[in-house]
Amino acid sequence: MSGSDPLLLVDDLHIGVDTAGGWREVVRGVSFRVGSGEALGLVGESGSGKTMTVSAIMCLLPNGAQATDGTVKFKGEDLRRASTRRLAEIRGKEISMVRQDSLISLNPLMRIGVQVREPLRLHRMADRRSASSLAEQGLRRLGLPDPVRAMHRYPHEFSGGMRQRAMIGTALIASPSLVIADEPTTALDATVQAQIIDIWGRLNQELGVALILVSHDLGVVSELCDTLAVMYAGRIVEIGPTPVLLAHARHPYTRALIASMPSTATPRGTRLKAIPGEPPAFGAFPAGCPFHPRCPYARDDCRSVEPTSVVVGETQVACWVAQERGAAGIESLEESEAAAEVRAIEPTERDAATPAQSREEILGLHQVTRHYLIPNRWPFLPPTRVHALDDVSLAVYRGETLGVAGESGCGKSTLARCVLRLIDVDSGSIVFRGQDITKTRGEELRHLRKHMQLVFQDPYGSLNPRARVRDIVGEPLISHGVSGEAYNRRVAEVLELVGLGGGCGGDLPHQLSGGQRQRVGIARAIALNPELIVADEPISALDVSIQAQVLNLLGDLQREFHLTLIFISHDLRVVRHLSTNIAIMFLGKVVEYGPSEELCARPMHPYTAALLSCVPEITEGPGGRRIVLPGEPPSPSSPPSGCRFRTRCPYADTICEEVIPELRQLDERRWVACHFPDVSNLTMKAPVIDRKE
Repeated sequence: MSGSDPLLLVDDLHIGVDTAGGWREVVRGVSFRVGSGEALGLVGESGSGKTMTVSAIMCLLPNGAQATDGTVKFKGEDLRRASTRRLAEIRGKEISMVRQDSLISLNPLMRIGVQVREPLRLHRMADRRSASSLAEQGLRRLGLPDPVRAMHRYPHEFSGGMRQRAMIGTALIASPSLVIADEPTTALDATVQAQIIDIWGRLNQELGVALILVSHDLGVVSELCDTLAVMYAGRIVEIGPTPVLLAHARHPYTRALIASMPSTATPRGTRLKAIPGEPPAFGAFPAGCPFHPRCPYARDDCRSVEPTSVVVGETQVACWVAQERGAAGIESLEESEAAAEVRAIEPTERDAATPAQSREEILGLHQVTRHYLIPNRWPFLPPTRVHALDDVSLAVYRGETLGVAGESGCGKSTLARCVLRLIDVDSGSIVFRGQDITKTRGEELRHLRKHMQLVFQDPYGSLNPRARVRDIVGEPLISHGVSGEAYNRRVAEVLELVGLGGGCGGDLPHQLSGGQRQRVGIARAIALNPELIVADEPISALDVSIQAQVLNLLGDLQREFHLTLIFISHDLRVVRHLSTNIAIMFLGKVVEYGPSEELCARPMHPYTAALLSCVPEITEGPGGRRIVLPGEPPSPSSPPSGCRFRTRCPYADTICEEVIPELRQLDERRWVACHFPDVSNLTMKAPVIDRKE
């Protein structure tokens, strides 16, 4: 925290919302300060009040919400009492905001250049020519390729990373003193996220811009922020210097958030320390400490009296137990019986190395190719060919998990659809249980679906909003002729297996939380007791605490029913934690394949090394190197000659441009498609970034 005269001071802020159930207070007494050039991180689960808090700073609360008490002082001026005209002068010029979803935040009907220079024109800080020049310089500084051309394009013509850069350029063009970034990296790939983190770090250091970063990813916050504030149920439960708080968190909720994230230090296959239960409903908080229903250390006073926020050591914490124990905090209680339920268990027998001769291949892909033809927007020109999959060969073994990782557009989801026969392959074969399934049709294909099921990415869009939970789960049973008492018994049994019980059977999807909806999707997938489940980004839309619950559930089901999983994700932390083997994909090709632990400990392909270096880790001090890949991934409609990764590879040589590297076997279980395998012996031709100095 800064001294007595901060750039921004938020003191005892209260916000209420007018709902159908009456007036509810959703932000309760939030206080913090941000000095010039400082960075504050706000973390917490959905519904904790983070976005409401930062929206109140700029007086941009949604309809029905109102700040009822407290002060928001910016450079000594109380913004809550400022006139509408004064607020219009401040927004964009003194304080800027970067929203989470850049595709929605940018006007789809306006060119990027017009939107980036808008703050300068709106505040009459430059004429059109000067504003365009400054916008071009800003986009170039943010690493946007060919900024002159980019300014004449529309948002839909940009990738997610390019749109987010344009949003940042718009926020910074008027040189504001404070930038508020609300989940600016959540929807981005790891490599693009690394670029954005690098940009924020440089801007914070070089321009002295103060930053408030809202995020659920403690790894991102630990790299960028000086101070960390943890929110739960509308209030800050712990705040302090980021390194101190991450190393010696005192509030049980903070410690649970940190423990629920898989990391390179977490042994593969162990249960994550998931926070039990669900966050309280928006504005409907329990009596006493709002975290007590989920806290393993809750006492009688926690259930009746809400704790005040008190300074303990270098942090300020709202917890009766932490305050009573002083400097020792909660750490000394971690081995107590109260914490036994959330402690990690040791790896199970399935995690031990399986002899190669005893492994049964349940699924094999052999030189699978799938291209899409997109009609050209100009008449009489041939359609565009998109190389979704090119010559992909993989093996999946019974009872194991194959993790598939890579950036958006690399072909992961197309691979899943081909495996499940939702789309046909152009060439190659897919062998499931000894049978080539690429030519199956009719009743044979219907029977095949009984043994192979899919868990979708979006738990909001993949469930019928008008169907009850019991009907959603029972739909595959009806399709395969299960009815009567057997149907009712199986639906109840499956709901119990995924931790929902019979009480949720009559609910509609909108009445469930995100984690509960994803459990319904998993229940539907296992209803027919399949042998293979394909999970396509099943946790990307969930809070980190709920992610841990779903990962534990998938692990439990796999152990109990000897399921085989194909787990698709862009987050290598999660892929490493759950997977036996990992396949890394880039632009429709598998570039590396091997055992999870070996591949993550010693990557052979430069792309794998870059992905691993970009994974945000919770760091308490100096971190490792981050390889920031230049530019954007090539288009799958016009892949580069030779190695498809060569345009971004820091080790590329002449042979990479001329010869396509084949996926070749290096040892018994490691495969790599690179002319120079083993990046540890190569000299990088591009600089790397220190995570934290």
